[in-house]
Amino acid sequence: MEYKHQESGRARSSVFAFPGKKVTRLFSRQAILLTCTFILILSSLVITHDQNKALAANPGSGNGCSWYTVRWGDTLSNIAWRYHTTYPALARVNNIRNVNLIFVNQQLCIPVRQSSSARGGWIPSGLAANGSVRWYDYSALDWSSRPQVQSLLHRAAADFGLPANLLLAIAWQESGWYQHVIAWDGGIGVMQIMPYTAVSINVGTGIRRDPYQLWDNIMLGAQYLRWLWNNFHGNLYKIISGYNEGGWNVIHRGIFNWRYVNNVLSLMHSFRYS
Repeated sequence: MEYKHQESGRARSSVFAFPGKKVTRLFSRQAILLTCTFILILSSLVITHDQNKALAANPGSGNGCSWYTVRWGDTLSNIAWRYHTTYPALARVNNIRNVNLIFVNQQLCIPVRQSSSARGGWIPSGLAANGSVRWYDYSALDWSSRPQVQSLLHRAAADFGLPANLLLAIAWQESGWYQHVIAWDGGIGVMQIMPYTAVSINVGTGIRRDPYQLWDNIMLGAQYLRWLWNNFHGNLYKIISGYNEGGWNVIHRGIFNWRYVNNVLSLMHSFRYS
């Protein structure tokens, strides 16, 4: 599956005609002054960008960077909310002086460090430095409660434009809405994300998410369901089957896990008002 997203911006240019010699000369002086000012601002932005990269390379003791590319419509506060941090923290790590000023295609360092467990204290990341996901890393496994999971599933469904009862049903079928489980085959957490699936999704999105962490796990599962939804044009039978057996198998072998599909459809009916 390939998902490419490109954004472009257009800068509008206008040409003004000013009759009269005095006005023209005044405009010329202003134009020169504005041009010089723009060059100075542009050069300072380039320097600031380089400084940002240098500072973000060392975001703090015990931290590393997950790099995020700013997209059209992003705000620092929205990005911070998405990654469970605060916009002042992102501004500090990336040396952003004006929190209202970020740019499309700007690279932001999202600090990755030991994350807080619901049990208290800190637990290590399940992501290796090279982006691979460790297998059966119980020490990195986050904790959760069912109400907490249910709330986050609703949030993720809204983020990805999916029916909430689909995400709720898949998660219940996979884990019973618990994060602190690893299946015998290596499936992790609420959405039972396989390590290689997490790596593939992270490569496809350019975002490093850790399936051992509750919110990241749910977001990985929601992203995968969104891709299946797009590929199978909203066909629930194929989407549900693909989540369990893989989209490639559905395309080339058809649906053969009907028990799983029917269980999820029944759960969707039960969760339609949840």
